[in-house]
Amino acid sequence: MRCKSCGHDNPTNARFCANCGLNLEPATEQPALAAVPSVEPATSEVAVEYMGFWIRFVATIIDGIIISFVSFAFSHIWGLLSPIFLVVPWLYNWLFTGLRGQTLGKMAVGIKVVNAEGSMPGLGIAALREIPGKIVSSIVICLGFFWIIWDVRKQGWHDKITRTYVVRVKSRQ
Repeated sequence: MRCKSCGHDNPTNARFCANCGLNLEPATEQPALAAVPSVEPATSEVAVEYMGFWIRFVATIIDGIIISFVSFAFSHIWGLLSPIFLVVPWLYNWLFTGLRGQTLGKMAVGIKVVNAEGSMPGLGIAALREIPGKIVSSIVICLGFFWIIWDVRKQGWHDKITRTYVVRVKSRQ
């Protein structure tokens, strides 16, 4: 499927352009507008709402609180301290992002990590995003995370490495 914005060839099942991030899904069928002649039909492209730095930061704070409680509980149960505080955050972020596209913090604020096709990234991409990707984003005074502020598609370096996007979850109506 060729992107109407940048001309990039994408897989036929892609929901977003891998090059520019444009939503490739056609708009849902609109009812006939003959009764309201002043209304123009919607365009064939649906805007994607990329989520910026602050909402992602709030989700990270929520996740940090949850991870702290879980790590504290495990450290008291098993008497371990440092290994638990290193492993639990990584497992939490990796498994939730890979299997659901959302951590509990992201669920709370209504955002989700998706790939270029608009689906969950999967465990492999999530592992790449959460460990080496976020390490790269932390280098140089966390510039890779602050990059979200200036990027057109609101991608941090860890998102760019894995071609993932953080978008608003569509509300069920």
